[in-house]
Amino acid sequence: MKLQRYKVVTFLLLVYALFMTFYFGLDLLKSGHTTRFWLTVAGEILCITLAFFALRSRDRYRQQHRKE
Repeated sequence: MKLQRYKVVTFLLLVYALFMTFYFGLDLLKSGHTTRFWLTVAGEILCITLAFFALRSRDRYRQQHRKE
């Protein structure tokens, strides 16, 4: 089974975001910057979701182009 590139990239971005959230996010919460923490988490989730759909559509377009 071949791994699709968009799944691998999305997984790596998710792991990176989780690491950064636990590494820096706990300091933000301890210092009272809860709004900044949640806005950062929401922004990361939004960017990862958009990257997933963009890479998936690009991969599908590339597969269609190869079939022709």
